[in-house]
Amino acid sequence: MNVTLRGRIRQILDSMVEEGYANTKSEAIRLAILNFGEEHINEEIMIKEKLDKINKEIKEGKRKLLSSREALGVYAKYAK
Repeated sequence: MNVTLRGRIRQILDSMVEEGYANTKSEAIRLAILNFGEEHINEEIMIKEKLDKINKEIKEGKRKLLSSREALGVYAKYAK
């Protein structure tokens, strides 16, 4: 696979190699992809776990669902 990088992306890639984060540009690209994946996959897992916990608490009666009017409280009169 051939990739042409220009501008800021090229500068970042060159900097990663010059500063010793990676030995080659290919390695720098692999590290960037891995970092992106770990950051976003972990975030999705944490969100899913939190939503699962909330759903479980609702089913167990430990958490109450509010209607939109209840959630808005005194501001409900402004809702259309």
